[in-house]
Amino acid sequence: MKHTTYLIILIVSISIFSCTEKVDIELDSTYERVVIEGYLTSEYKNHQVKISKSADYFSNKPAEPKTGADVSITDGIFTYPLTETQPGIYKTEEMSGVPGITYTLNINIEGEHFSASDYMHSCPPIDSIKFKRFENDSNHISISIFAQEPEEEINHYAWKAYRNDTLVTDTLREIFFSDDILINGSYINDINVQYIKAKNNDIITLEMLSITKPYYEYMIKVMLETDWDGGPFDGPPANFYGNISNEALGFFAVYSVEQKTAMLLSQ
Repeated sequence: MKHTTYLIILIVSISIFSCTEKVDIELDSTYERVVIEGYLTSEYKNHQVKISKSADYFSNKPAEPKTGADVSITDGIFTYPLTETQPGIYKTEEMSGVPGITYTLNINIEGEHFSASDYMHSCPPIDSIKFKRFENDSNHISISIFAQEPEEEINHYAWKAYRNDTLVTDTLREIFFSDDILINGSYINDINVQYIKAKNNDIITLEMLSITKPYYEYMIKVMLETDWDGGPFDGPPANFYGNISNEALGFFAVYSVEQKTAMLLSQ
């Protein structure tokens, strides 16, 4: 009788867990959003705006560029037109932004208008930088900074690094960014702001960006939806917007830049 009971339980269990039903979920693939990524800095160079359209959730293709747009940047007095140099990539003539000015991006494409504004803060100069090798990994170094932080409202910064004139922090997860709440008005004395792979005699350039609070908060939102998520038990991803009007995705960022370069010597 006991064996018969076990057999019945086994048969019922197999029947329950072997019953599966195929569920087809139809997703609307017709809804698209314009994605705009633009930057204007204090550096004298060609500044870029990239325009594309959002892809389907399950798409494994690159985002399709949006071509034929009328793109310009204005400071309220002068207007700087951008030229499409390749599909979806628009660039200014060589120019530099000026701290203390708000710049506005205007885009007209396929009968729709998009705009965004951001303010250029000044960036404190870097006095010097210092390198230190990892104790358990001699192929990587930390980069620390020495600079006077201005005593005014709360500022926000980001740091990038170049090795032998090549940007090696080319994704958001590799860019360090922070506010100055703990150091406002103080001297930045040997504080680590980047970590990169490098070897002796490499030429290292640290780039310091003085960004706006909205752009700082936007980068946090991006990281919270990507690298800083809570794993498989985290909540579902949520849509978030930058500073582009008309429900476009992305951000138009304006910032001033300071750099300091040094050679990595043997230690």
